[in-house]
Amino acid sequence: MGLTSLLLSPYALLLLPIIYYLLPYIRNHAIRDIPGPKLAAFSNLWLLYQCRHGMRYLAVDQVHKTFGPLVRVQPDHVSVADPEAIGVVYSHTGGWLKSDYYDAFVSIQRGLFNTRDRAEHTRKRKAVSHTFSTKSIGQFEQYMAYNLQELVKQWDRISSTALSGGRQWAEMDCLHWFNYLAFDIIGDLAFGAPFGMLSKGRDIAEVKMTPNSPHHLCPRHRSPQPPR
Repeated sequence: MGLTSLLLSPYALLLLPIIYYLLPYIRNHAIRDIPGPKLAAFSNLWLLYQCRHGMRYLAVDQVHKTFGPLVRVQPDHVSVADPEAIGVVYSHTGGWLKSDYYDAFVSIQRGLFNTRDRAEHTRKRKAVSHTFSTKSIGQFEQYMAYNLQELVKQWDRISSTALSGGRQWAEMDCLHWFNYLAFDIIGDLAFGAPFGMLSKGRDIAEVKMTPNSPHHLCPRHRSPQPPR
């Protein structure tokens, strides 16, 4: 029997799926002893199933409760749930390489947070390290606190409106409000004043067409429906 005939035989075709799932298990022998769901050691299907059903966070939390702080959730993926490991895993000098997961966040070119090359990351990190120093971050607190208080004020207003209308609850899209919060904090830090999205409860900003022209409101996109 020739090699071609052997490769195309029914037995070879049946072996292909076995080899496909067995090779990652053999290749990642260094993490073979780390416990986890049996299927996860051979295939991505276990984690894919959890993601497809929107239960990944619950499933991963449950396997950590079952197996401990180190759990193998994919053939080449170990989930770590130990506060003491933060400094080890995320240390710049720890020798850990970012996974290809970060490639999904690359747009046009790599930035500081999605760069996987250690030398390139070191160069980019030095350029902005002073901005993220403890002293600099401490100076941001007053601006963040002010805008967080404005967010709470708006949510209290929405709740009070619902209560006065005879309801015990209020419906809103928190994602929009978190975007308002982020933009207002950025405006406060970068331009000396928030954009006013939180106070207006809308995704708008005051802009000028020319330095001497009057202000007008510019929505970035259609504002969401008001909370109920």
